[in-house]
Amino acid sequence: MRRDPVTVEDVRRALDEHYPFAHKEDWDNVGILVGDPAAPVRTIAVALTATPGVLAALRRRPADLLVTHHPVLFSPVKAVRPDHPASSAAYHLLRAGISAISAHTNADAAPRGVSHAMARALRLAGIRPLVPGEPSSDSCRIVVFVPETHADEVLSAADSAGGARIGSYSRCSFRSMGTGSFRGDEESAPFSGAPGREERVEEVRLETVAAGALVPRVLRAIRDAHPYEEPVVDVIPLRGGALGGGIGAMGELPAALPLSEALGAVQRCLRPAWIKAAGPRRGTVRRVAVVGGSGGEYLRAALDAGADLFVTGDVKYHQALEAESAGIPVADIGHASGERWILPEFRRVLLERFRGAVTVRVMDETEPLRSFAAGRSRGGTRP
Repeated sequence: MRRDPVTVEDVRRALDEHYPFAHKEDWDNVGILVGDPAAPVRTIAVALTATPGVLAALRRRPADLLVTHHPVLFSPVKAVRPDHPASSAAYHLLRAGISAISAHTNADAAPRGVSHAMARALRLAGIRPLVPGEPSSDSCRIVVFVPETHADEVLSAADSAGGARIGSYSRCSFRSMGTGSFRGDEESAPFSGAPGREERVEEVRLETVAAGALVPRVLRAIRDAHPYEEPVVDVIPLRGGALGGGIGAMGELPAALPLSEALGAVQRCLRPAWIKAAGPRRGTVRRVAVVGGSGGEYLRAALDAGADLFVTGDVKYHQALEAESAGIPVADIGHASGERWILPEFRRVLLERFRGAVTVRVMDETEPLRSFAAGRSRGGTRP
């Protein structure tokens, strides 16, 4: 049983294991955005966005930490004030002594991320990425030459520094044997052999990977664990390289359904505030593609993947026309109605990691846009 108090940094690390922060888009802002990493945490609130409704709920039921999908601070700010929309949420959290962690595009792209959570809620089978590969293209292959006796130790160091991960897998590596040669000068201190004498040693060529943002940290860890005075390490950029996961998800319904019944299943399973449909009005649906949040730009990817229905949010006018022209039905369920399915996943990850040490509550949110019919409205925010 854990005795030390859980800290904000502990929570960040737990989330990082499932939704690596280094795999974010370059324009995004994720991680610990408000508060002290060393602050103790006993109560965690999980929300999609730090909306005024969420902040009001936190005043009624305080928490030590707020975990959000959308960044609490997104654009650079010059002041943190309650009357500045870009920083007002951070102001109120700081005043209340509540830290904040945001996991945004890194959670979108993770193997069990936003779109995959939607696909599981839809009870799809054979779930896989719609567009394989995480969004960042700065991943690198790291190659190090090390005696076989120390290969595991070096790999463990890379893993502890956040490298050696591909999707849901850790300690990823490839090994091949070979012979290394070297001759140190009189001031050298070789691990094997003697100064001034050429040596030949059996070595492992150990290959692993790391996101670009983590490469300096991984290299330091490798060199600290390596037995050689001057270890040989190569860093090879991977153009468009992927470290697992991807954008969106797709899978198959248990049985083919008429389009109207498939849209009914979307309504029942994802419980959106509303559905706006584009494209053909009839057809049979078996293969479904989903992208959480604003995913209209991935319509072509859904077409190329052979999807019978594309479920996403924030579909634009010309994207709807393209769907009609291409003959693929699109269900626009709004932005929040898809993304909010990651919140129970955040809760599950944290409760499994800190069982008995923290409480985690989900602050459910629906669409801020409301649909009106016969003078009545639906939707809103339910923190």
